[in-house]
Amino acid sequence: MKKILMKAMTTSISEVLETMFYLPIEIGDESTLSQSGMDMDVPNLACQLKFTGDFSGNFTLVIPKNLLEEITEDFMGESRDSLGEEHLSGTLTEILNMICGNALKKIKSKTPFDLDIPRVIDEFKIHESHVFTIIETTQSKMAINFALD
Repeated sequence: MKKILMKAMTTSISEVLETMFYLPIEIGDESTLSQSGMDMDVPNLACQLKFTGDFSGNFTLVIPKNLLEEITEDFMGESRDSLGEEHLSGTLTEILNMICGNALKKIKSKTPFDLDIPRVIDEFKIHESHVFTIIETTQSKMAINFALD
């Protein structure tokens, strides 16, 4: 099941980020956040979305704040100085909601998947051993992980 979900997730990442947010990306290798090459000295924002269905689990997305500001600025059509934390968290959770929903709809299931409400989490509560798929953009890197219960 992990291979099927991984394929659906990587396809969904491309469809959502490149089509909805006009963000050219390349799917990189899997690694922990500390080994990913992401700049962990800059502020990062993270969110998590739980799902249930034929199988259950969660998706976790980590994005550098400066990249999220740029994405939010383009998405909202507002200048960066007019954006607040609620705009950033709204864009962050919406990106993950779109990726997760799009990925799960690609998987044949007997029971429809239910998505919880995505929630912003403290990036420092992410366990060091969690392996993420690294998403490379022209400006930066972000990371996404899924875990099955």
